[in-house]
Amino acid sequence: MDLNAPTGIQPWWQRWRTTRAAPADGLRLMLAALPLEVLHADDGLSRFLDAFEQANPGCQLGLQLAGEDVGPARRAMVQRCDGVRQCALREGASRVCMGCRERGQHRRVCRLGDGTEATAALLLDTPRAAGRGLVRLLEDSARGVDVAAQVLRHKRSQQRKQATFQHGALARELHDSVAQQLGYLSFQASLLQGRLNEPAQATAMLGELRAALGQLQRQVRELITSARLTMDGRSLRQALADSVAEFSRRCIIVFELDNRLADDALNPETELQILQIIREALANVVRHSHARHVRIELRQGRDGSVSVTVQDDGIGLGPASVEDNHYGLAIIRERASSIGARLTLDSVEPHGARVHLSLAAAHAEPHADPSRSQQDEQHHLIADR
Repeated sequence: MDLNAPTGIQPWWQRWRTTRAAPADGLRLMLAALPLEVLHADDGLSRFLDAFEQANPGCQLGLQLAGEDVGPARRAMVQRCDGVRQCALREGASRVCMGCRERGQHRRVCRLGDGTEATAALLLDTPRAAGRGLVRLLEDSARGVDVAAQVLRHKRSQQRKQATFQHGALARELHDSVAQQLGYLSFQASLLQGRLNEPAQATAMLGELRAALGQLQRQVRELITSARLTMDGRSLRQALADSVAEFSRRCIIVFELDNRLADDALNPETELQILQIIREALANVVRHSHARHVRIELRQGRDGSVSVTVQDDGIGLGPASVEDNHYGLAIIRERASSIGARLTLDSVEPHGARVHLSLAAAHAEPHADPSRSQQDEQHHLIADR
């Protein structure tokens, strides 16, 4: 009988190859896509483990990976090794767990990566000793899951950095807007209390208080909705002029603004940071410098570089003033660093202080899309593996 003759009935070995090999090929296709999958779905690893078990009935696949929870059933797989002697999970080997075999459990442990990380492994429990094909599939899975785990760790790291940045940005905006306004309102309220016997002046000061409260309410509402201040559609030139006028109303200091930047010299994010740096510098002058005159200069070099200077004729940067204003100065430095600018703070002879910001032309150009940059970085990480 010709076993290769076309009888219309699929031979048993072809049926076995279809039912056995096809699921394995499907799993390997999933492994190839797994690094990208975990970028977009937090449960990407769990779904692969589920697919592995569906393709291999009777098997249970667990994952031990620091910082990742793959469900209570798979946590129980790891916990079952507690108290078992010579457990491969604790010995750092990729082999059959002899300790589990002594209690009637067929378990194979396959380390992720080079095996040096004792907390990263795949655990396969089977009803009987795993065959060569299943072991090879497990090893392939370990390599694929290891790449996905590295991508996932990178993703988690980026998420933590982003959360830290957002918290820091919110703290800066609260300090730069709400705290400044509240300090001004407190100062105005004290002055108003001393002018209650002078109705005309008290009425004028009350009008300023109402205007400041309205502005503070708008800023708080803006922080609630977007967790950051904006320039309200204004150009940097307009926003700087408004800021100088605002600070001029607060005190008797004379402010001089000399802005020679082109309107398109900076990208919007850099404009916002520079505006807030100047505002923080002016707030420091009002609070701490005892100055009578402040000059704000913005210049653009032929090579596209930008310089910003805020200089006052106050008491300078003595140790006492720096200590009193350490948080404000830290915010200025952090803002400058975020846009790649060089910041210097120094005293001016015979008296006064100067804040100088230097921004190279490359940092003044429009920023790339941060989400696209992160995807490109993650893509390179995958490709390098």
